[in-house]
Amino acid sequence: MIQIAGRDDRSRMLWQSAVTGIGFFLLGYGGITLTGHGRMIALIWPANAFAVCMMVRLSRSRLQDILMLAAVLVAEVAINLAVRAPTPVTIGFSIVSLAEVTGAVWAVRRFGRFRDVPKGLLFLAAAIVTPALIGAGLAASVMIAVDNPDWLADSRHWFAANVLGFCILLPVGLAISRRKLTKLKLHERRLEAVLVFAGLLLASLIAIRWQARPMPVMILPIALAAAVRFRHLGAGLAMLVILIVMMTSDLGVGTSPDYIARIEMFQIFLAVTSLIGTRAAMLLNERDLHLAMIEGRRRSAIRASRFKSQLLSHVGKEARGPLAAIIGISTVLESGRLSPDRAQEFAHVVAHNGELLQRLYADLLDLSQTDTRALIIQREKVHLGQTLKTCIGAIRLEAALGGKSVLLGEVDEDLNVHADPKRLAQIVSHLIANSYKYGDNDSPIRVRASRLADGFGRIEIMNTGPGITLRERDAMFSPFGPESGGRTVPGAGLGLSMARLLAEKQGGRVDFESIPGRQTRFWLDLPLAA
Repeated sequence: MIQIAGRDDRSRMLWQSAVTGIGFFLLGYGGITLTGHGRMIALIWPANAFAVCMMVRLSRSRLQDILMLAAVLVAEVAINLAVRAPTPVTIGFSIVSLAEVTGAVWAVRRFGRFRDVPKGLLFLAAAIVTPALIGAGLAASVMIAVDNPDWLADSRHWFAANVLGFCILLPVGLAISRRKLTKLKLHERRLEAVLVFAGLLLASLIAIRWQARPMPVMILPIALAAAVRFRHLGAGLAMLVILIVMMTSDLGVGTSPDYIARIEMFQIFLAVTSLIGTRAAMLLNERDLHLAMIEGRRRSAIRASRFKSQLLSHVGKEARGPLAAIIGISTVLESGRLSPDRAQEFAHVVAHNGELLQRLYADLLDLSQTDTRALIIQREKVHLGQTLKTCIGAIRLEAALGGKSVLLGEVDEDLNVHADPKRLAQIVSHLIANSYKYGDNDSPIRVRASRLADGFGRIEIMNTGPGITLRERDAMFSPFGPESGGRTVPGAGLGLSMARLLAEKQGGRVDFESIPGRQTRFWLDLPLAA
């Protein structure tokens, strides 16, 4: 189905189609003019490969495909008219080129992504060899119909010229990207590039133009060096330099046996050079990719090792206080010298420190499960009003928050979200603990929930007090985040990082805003449920 495009899209499609048609004409007419020598079959036919690259990389719709194919058809007709081909040949060759480009575009889109040798060979057969073979067969039919006595040799050259064009332009045209060009750091390697390609030009002139008997094999080492140093760009530019020298050299007369022999020799050489250069560039790119992956894993291992050391140090510090308190108070309780009231008070302190260790253990367990991707989230429809009442009621306010109160404010009726109830309670607990951390000891912590216009329900947790400074803000959601005012809080400094992680696992988000000296407000957004 063809969709109607907007004005900007139409303008883009028209100029891209125009560039495709102009480029097709210049490459096709140049190939015939420079190496046709009285025949309509060139040493190399890069026009079809150019059109395929343009369509695969730029076309985004069926309409744009049609416009680009129309530009190719117009350009092919113009080429045949320019070389004064007979009308039947013009019509026939134009249809053949259009069919060849269409088939190659389909094959590239169908088989263009491959990661192993069998699929690479399938791509070569489907996108390069088969369209050229079909095109050569159809072109032979046209030449037979117009009584061309050299139809067999010309159809063979047609096939070779098209395959060469695809082998040279297609790998480069489809592989080159801005990111890969940036990685080559060409601005830092200008002198090297000039030396390599100047040497290649000189070697090509000596081996092809200045020798009585051409010896193109002399060019192969420096062409390979260009591919090694500059990857696909180097391979493509090397082939371009060699082609320019060949196409501007004297190959003989189109009807002479010497001309046909030279054409076939150069075509074989170009095919071998293209295969070696592009394959070398591909292998080196794969090597670079694997080296980058190894380096990335090495850096990840270093970061993990540093994090592990930091975690062990932090956990040791956090666990030391509660353990010392539990052991010391347990010793006093075992002596039996405390009154019942004092014993109950001490037991309460033991329970509080046990909760600190339990929360530390829970944070570490969640962190390890996240690292191994084993964290389980079971989302369901959750009523926020009742859930918040349960969460707040389960918090030991006197032990965990130094006697502060937590007040549940306004909650929209029938406010339901998609969330894991257990993880939701864990996030709220973390946010309340951090609200205490950055608040004062006098004002209560306030919790409220409301419905947002973007399809989320929001839980807000607010407290007045010193707040969070700009210097601390960037590190708030990092493990072992900053402490404020020397005040301690349950957990191992993992609270906010775990809260954000658990929220994102449920399709939600956690953030905060703080006015130093006045107020800090944390919030949790979760998707609404009907």
